Amino acid sequence: MPRAKAQPSPPETAPDWHYETAMAEVETIVRQLETGDLDLDQAFAQFTAAVDRLQQCDRFLRDRQAQVSLAIETLDNLDLE
Repeated sequence: MPRAKAQPSPPETAPDWHYETAMAEVETIVRQLETGDLDLDQAFAQFTAAVDRLQQCDRFLRDRQAQVSLAIETLDNLDLE
């Protein structure tokens, strides 16, 4: 039976991935798109890259929100008396 290929790690779990860097990349892309100097293919590629970065950031924030919620729930369940 063939083994399933391992899925690559999402970029936001890579050791060198940073939320702030990804957002800065999105801001740079938006500025490039706003200039209107890109041809249609370049604009589409940049737009696609920005959407990808925003999805990474969204997943990152949702994961961290879940971690914080779990930590708060754990604290709420502690018997502090």
